[in-house]
Amino acid sequence: MDRQQPDVRLALCDLWQAFGAVALLTRYGPDVPWPHRSWAREAHGALTPRLRSVVALARRRGRVPSFLGPGIASRRTGITEELDDLARTPAAPVRDEIAREYPAAVEDPVIAALIRDTENQLRYLAADFANFWRVAVEPREAGLARCLEEEILFRSRTLAMSGGAALLHELGLPLERTDGPGRLTAVPMMFADGTHWWSVAGGRTAVSFAARGAGLLHTGPKRDGAAQDRREDRLAILLGRGRASVVRELAEPITTSALADHLGLAASTVSQHLSALVSAGVVQRHRAGTRVLYELNRSGMTLTQCLMSQQASQG
Repeated sequence: MDRQQPDVRLALCDLWQAFGAVALLTRYGPDVPWPHRSWAREAHGALTPRLRSVVALARRRGRVPSFLGPGIASRRTGITEELDDLARTPAAPVRDEIAREYPAAVEDPVIAALIRDTENQLRYLAADFANFWRVAVEPREAGLARCLEEEILFRSRTLAMSGGAALLHELGLPLERTDGPGRLTAVPMMFADGTHWWSVAGGRTAVSFAARGAGLLHTGPKRDGAAQDRREDRLAILLGRGRASVVRELAEPITTSALADHLGLAASTVSQHLSALVSAGVVQRHRAGTRVLYELNRSGMTLTQCLMSQQASQG
């Protein structure tokens, strides 16, 4: 294989999304920086000592144990299947990997139990992740899935047009961590703290990167009532209610027609709002295949963060 064209693939892994979310909460507690803050306050109670200890294994070098998402495949499975695989992982490879890659971790009672009673502890760990997913991720699962799928579609264009090396450069991923001659799987993460989590399994290295559109975690599940109206006032006062509603939906990449469907507005009205927001420099557009996607750019996210932070401090 040409060393300038590494074998790069894109893949999704729900278990890594959960791992990233646990890592954020373990690092910051309930006060995770924006755009994850409101989500963190709801999700923090689902942490367990077992989840914290597994994240601690990876924190120092960023290396995720291979039993968390073994051989991340290019096909989409789902959290249930991934946790079933985790619970069925053979004991010997788990013990060998901990001894080889994380020798100091045996001082942690949770990891010591994992070594001593691997089969049962893996089942307990899978159950902890399942409960964490139900509490912390599932309420936002539809938006997360849509955003991650759009991310894969968007990055696939670079991969197809310019090759694997160009994609790795675009994402800032460390090519030197590949196992063998450039065999790497890039995994987009919605819950990211700047760490390139990585793992080696099945002759490939999986490396995470931060997906765009993480601002959707700030808005949270849809709610009705006066509490939502108060939180939205500042944005509506500045932009007008129509454009404010558009901005809140643009935390993730979305097409004009889909946005119109979500908001119950005419496509022509949404198009006018988007044109104004693009001209104002707070929204960006890009093409993914035959579709044109819109999302907040850095200025738009900063503006939203500022207004929401002021509202929270006075609310």
